[in-house]
Amino acid sequence: MSQPALLPVSRPWCVRPWCVRLAVGLVLLGLISNALYLWHNCPLNLSEDESHYWEWARHLDYGYYSKPPGIAWTIAAALRVGRLLHLTGDGSGAALMPVVRMPAILFGCLSGLLSLFLARRMFRDDRAALAVIALSAAVPMFAVGSLLITIDSPMYLCWAATVYCLWRAVEAPGPRWMYLAGLACAAGMLFKPVLIALPLCALVGAWGDPAMRRAFKSWHSAGAIGLVLLSQVPFVVWNARHGWVTFKHIGSQGGLVGPGEAHKSWLAPLQRMVSFLGGQAGGMGGLLFVLLVIAVVLAWRWQRRAAESEALRWRFLLAFSVPLWGFYCVMNLWKGTEVNWPAASYFAGMVLLAGVVVRQWPTHRGWRRWTIATVVWGFLLTMAALNLQRAYPFVARKLAPLAGTPDYDKSRWFPGKWDPASKKLRGLAERGGVVGSEAAAFELAAGQPPLIVSGRYDLSSSLAFYLPGHPFVYCVMSQVGGRRSQYDLWPGLNERSADGRLVNAGKPVLLVGNFDQAAFEQVIRPAFARIDPPVVGQIVVDGVLLRTVTMRRAWGFRGLAGTQGDVY
Repeated sequence: MSQPALLPVSRPWCVRPWCVRLAVGLVLLGLISNALYLWHNCPLNLSEDESHYWEWARHLDYGYYSKPPGIAWTIAAALRVGRLLHLTGDGSGAALMPVVRMPAILFGCLSGLLSLFLARRMFRDDRAALAVIALSAAVPMFAVGSLLITIDSPMYLCWAATVYCLWRAVEAPGPRWMYLAGLACAAGMLFKPVLIALPLCALVGAWGDPAMRRAFKSWHSAGAIGLVLLSQVPFVVWNARHGWVTFKHIGSQGGLVGPGEAHKSWLAPLQRMVSFLGGQAGGMGGLLFVLLVIAVVLAWRWQRRAAESEALRWRFLLAFSVPLWGFYCVMNLWKGTEVNWPAASYFAGMVLLAGVVVRQWPTHRGWRRWTIATVVWGFLLTMAALNLQRAYPFVARKLAPLAGTPDYDKSRWFPGKWDPASKKLRGLAERGGVVGSEAAAFELAAGQPPLIVSGRYDLSSSLAFYLPGHPFVYCVMSQVGGRRSQYDLWPGLNERSADGRLVNAGKPVLLVGNFDQAAFEQVIRPAFARIDPPVVGQIVVDGVLLRTVTMRRAWGFRGLAGTQGDVY
């Protein structure tokens, strides 16, 4: 039997049904527009990281080198549904791309609905539901993230679901919502271990507020954490059987294993901090990031002098946003971070911002103006970012006179100067076509299909996705001085049969990408009877030469002398 609610009604509910209907409509409109964008000649190729997760989905397991198994199983399920619905077409990379990414759109829609429901419920105001959706639509990082099938979109959804359930548990303590929170957190841990921060955020909240302390101080909280730990048993067992590679990798990424970066210069921590703040501001669209920081400061002030029920709302949202964001900020003192790492902290942060906007809207003209300007600016920025490819034909004409000169990629017109997507989301399908053509020509010369080999795990996965027939592309990254990867856990180029025979002996190999010169001479060249001079292929997108790819024909494979490195 549940206990009575902890939150007395401190103010009447502000009923604006049209706000809720409009907010839900905007979320559904986002779902439809994202699906149309994805399925109608989407200009964003599957990134190398997404391709790597797709490669995992072709080798289903209970764990992988750098992540738990959730993303691989999600992509595998999407592909199965796509085949059942006859959506995979000819099976090429271009046909599979929208099928692989479709779960991200669904995750984004559900995350939006959760933010809508949480904002409305916490502030007892239908306008908060509309505010949080309008503000979220103005975040470029959210818009792009809802289109890419990385670990962040399902992780963000599970974080959002956990926070929502925990608030319901604070409202009316009892087992149901606490265990639902545990299940949501357990699901999120199958995608990204960052959800282990949720119990810590709850501890911060319980320390700062008596209502949260009463809600979380129960055996049901322990039971919910037990569900989270139970979900990790297969993953931990898998790691134990594979030398704890995921834990070693996470330790390396977090600067806990290895030399770190702080020793390079006393200015390095400051530079990383500035880079982190700049990346967060850029991902949030600039203006909205500033507005969010101001909202956090205001919420901190209000919670100190508000009534208990009102203060609880601000403390709850602060507890589930600021500590995680602050951790990654401080982490830059010893190790650089990626822009997307603190993404989960923005769920509660955006709800908090919506609450501040609704409170300030009636009486503060400045807040009204800045909020409108922020939403309009963020929306325009997002639309521009998703449609920059339309400028490529014009840019190609501007760059044409510089073709073949060193000034080509230094020009202000070169997409690398103004299009963030040009480096990671464009030209990858074209690269697969160029490598595929060279592989076909090599097959005619060699009389058999060549093996494809690269020195980067992400390059290998991207080539496998976009090459005709999706062949397995080997990776020798750890043998040539790079860090280990998932490819070190799969049968490699040096695979041997039960009787010790080299499986790929004598086969032709197409080497793709650049290799460290010393490693190439010491490891790669001795592994073959002959290696032809390199061939440089051009990756052209809508008339613009984005990059090149180096390919070498290698004959008579006889085994790599290099061994796997110990860098994780």
